[in-house]
Amino acid sequence: MRQLLALLVSLLMFRARSLFSLSSRRHGSSTARFSSATSTIGQADKGGGSDGMVNFYTVSEEEFKVIMKAWKQPSFRVGQVRQWVYDKGVLNFDEMKDLPLALRQQLSQSFRIGSLHLASEQISKDGTKKRAYELHDKQLIESVLMPYDDGRFTACISSQAGCAMGCVFCATGQMGFFRQLTSSEIFEQAQMFSAELRAKGQRLSNIVMMGMGEPLANYENVMEAVRRLNTELGIGHRHITISTVGLTPRIRKLADENAQVGLAVSLHQVNDEKRSALMPVNARYPIPELLDACRYYVAKTNRRITFEWALIRGETDTPLTAHELGKLLRGLLCHVNVIPLNPTKGFGGKPTPKAGVDEFCKILGEYGISATPRTRRGIDIDAGCGQLSTELKRKQKKSVATLEEEQGALASGASGRGNGDGDGDGDGDDEEEGDDVPLPVSLDVAKERERVFSVCDKS
Repeated sequence: MRQLLALLVSLLMFRARSLFSLSSRRHGSSTARFSSATSTIGQADKGGGSDGMVNFYTVSEEEFKVIMKAWKQPSFRVGQVRQWVYDKGVLNFDEMKDLPLALRQQLSQSFRIGSLHLASEQISKDGTKKRAYELHDKQLIESVLMPYDDGRFTACISSQAGCAMGCVFCATGQMGFFRQLTSSEIFEQAQMFSAELRAKGQRLSNIVMMGMGEPLANYENVMEAVRRLNTELGIGHRHITISTVGLTPRIRKLADENAQVGLAVSLHQVNDEKRSALMPVNARYPIPELLDACRYYVAKTNRRITFEWALIRGETDTPLTAHELGKLLRGLLCHVNVIPLNPTKGFGGKPTPKAGVDEFCKILGEYGISATPRTRRGIDIDAGCGQLSTELKRKQKKSVATLEEEQGALASGASGRGNGDGDGDGDGDDEEEGDDVPLPVSLDVAKERERVFSVCDKS
């Protein structure tokens, strides 16, 4: 184990130097950029948990080749192992029966396949599967698998734990912001669904990064995850969609990379005053600047942009609003995804009835803009972004509060008989293993949002 970890540290430093070299060629050298890359890779790609093992998903093919060579294994074993993991979706090394027993044992002692712990799963009557995963630091993230009648399976995955963008109608925005997800944590959400589908002879066909978080605020990790979704799961770039609230410098950066992924922009209002009231990002990147960036994206990639439009009864669903939106977007290669509001406890808005949805789409069509209502899926299981995690966090806090009350009562009752750990021996050994990991606390959302804007403006 020590030899493996030492080897991985060397590999991670090599990867950091490689990234630094590439970055230097593109943007000029920077000691700060090198330090940041090393820190990020050390956190994201070691993938170690409390068991001391390394998450297999964090090890690249080239790195795994080096490890297998150090273990004196023939080179073809690399492809065998990776085929079991990525093509067949196997999550246990013991099931890899064409590998020697000694190698299976060595792999099992050194690696874990995955780091996400399933905290909750709900399955809708329409087949939608909603999951909440707990990460090593007790963060909660969500993923959704949506089956369609034509045989397609689309995974909606998260890019951050929480979100700092503060959109008032979004359950995740109401939750606060905790941290960025690593590229492996983003990738693994899709890999978990892919593995299960492959075991049934099916395949994951599409990815939408419309789960928790603002993907373009976690740009490097998201793009690395996109690369792996393409190369390791075989999902084409045109079947991967990245959403954004409108970080215009990052939209331009994505256009310059010409990655050919889909882009979905959350618009939701037609003028700056109203949009800023719903989405704080608009105060920094107002609608005219956002649309300029969208036109730049279309010109560079020749790809159609999708605009997301939440229909809030009496606010964003009126015929007048539809006409204003049609005039705003006329001439831009785009599609409008009309979304009846998913109600949340933190926002009092109501969804638009079907007749209003149809009328809104019809008016947009008069301006030559294609628009379709999004099929509402998983309504019976809190499948909307952030809803399940919010409920789990509420239960977490309630459980902690109850435990603290019980401990306080126990300590009072045990006064003079020890230290209040329950057995009176003064050693505090009644705590369960892992209780020393505190529940996550949100960062200051406004400060984090400003930090993101500042970084985006410099990139």
